[in-house]
Amino acid sequence: MYAHQLKVRERKWMQTRTTYASKKVQFEQEVDLANIAAQRAYTRTNIQLNRARTMAILQNQDDFKKMLANEGMIEASAAERGVRGKSVARQLVMNQGQLGMSQAMRSRALASARFDAKEAMADTNRQLKGTLNKSFSKVAIQPVQDFAPPPPQMENVGLTLMMGMGQALGAGLEGMSGNTMGGGETPKFVAKSGTGMSMGQQYGYVTDPTFGHQIRTFQSY
Repeated sequence: MYAHQLKVRERKWMQTRTTYASKKVQFEQEVDLANIAAQRAYTRTNIQLNRARTMAILQNQDDFKKMLANEGMIEASAAERGVRGKSVARQLVMNQGQLGMSQAMRSRALASARFDAKEAMADTNRQLKGTLNKSFSKVAIQPVQDFAPPPPQMENVGLTLMMGMGQALGAGLEGMSGNTMGGGETPKFVAKSGTGMSMGQQYGYVTDPTFGHQIRTFQSY
């Protein structure tokens, strides 16, 4: 029975180790997939931000060209009409002001795009950490084998009983010899008890004080 308990314990421990090893492999795969997904999200966000910057640069170049073209048209028109002085200067300032307004709006859009990209990356990072923590919780506690059950205590009920019987028998014979008229006869043998081995099995014995033979009791577990 005890050997069976040890086998069952060892089998359960092997199953626990196998399950934990499978969870570790799954954890490593989940970590790789989560990192790949995060890198793709970072790359996608950076691509969108770079596209916004490139578009802003191209639009700024177009606006600058339009500003130069309008400036030339303003000066040519003023020369044709013979207009000079503050009126021409005011038109040139207004033309440059339109370029400045376009650049300011474009700069604001780029700042907003950078902020959105930063927030998107932070969200991706938080999702990555959450996924990694959730996956790690499955393998955070490494299993430890429990203690083996204590072996059963060997009891020899028969030996105890026979030793008690032998002692009682010896005491009875001694009383009978003391109370018999003429002193009676002393027993031929002395009651003894002890243990021995027979065919690899331990036993207890009590010697019969009258006939001298052993009364054996084999141990049971």
